[in-house]
Amino acid sequence: MARPTIESPIATMQHDPLISNFPLLDEADVCLVTAHASFRAEEVSVHRAIGELLHVVRELLELDVVFVGEIVKGRRVFRYIDTVLAPSPIDVGGSHPLPDTICQRILDCRLPALIPSVQAIAHAQGLSVEYTALGAHIGVPVRLPNGRLYGMLCGFNIGGGCTFTARDVKRLEIAASSAAYLIARAEGHERYQSDPALV
Repeated sequence: MARPTIESPIATMQHDPLISNFPLLDEADVCLVTAHASFRAEEVSVHRAIGELLHVVRELLELDVVFVGEIVKGRRVFRYIDTVLAPSPIDVGGSHPLPDTICQRILDCRLPALIPSVQAIAHAQGLSVEYTALGAHIGVPVRLPNGRLYGMLCGFNIGGGCTFTARDVKRLEIAASSAAYLIARAEGHERYQSDPALV
């Protein structure tokens, strides 16, 4: 007997009242590739769905690395990663103190969502030497449907400069909303503990 397939998150989002106020992915711009494999009805392949979302974003924006990082007890933890680089410069489960990251600087508005060259601002921003390898960087917050901050959706290139536009930031914001939806569904809409200073 054929196993039922999981409905595309885009299609689910279109009639899900829990996120009816969230902007949806424009499938002509930032589409979520639906997994072709079948899953048991009780299975929700969130890791696969978010992985495919990040893959599409990375290819669309021509990035070397795209990731979703969760903020946990003052640290930025890499939860989902898509990269064209081998070996990957970051690993799932790896973490850094949040105050040392570009993510924190975007959250508190010391840096914009779109950074043409991290190399050019690393010293002035007090970033560690490892950041001097980065070229362009783009990042936006990931907020769950209940408004709580989960973390950040970011992408960067090694060495290369910026060809991004404000439209690309909007694309990333839409993708972040979709990732937040998937994460919230996987966690059963449980309450998240976030740093009050970041909410």
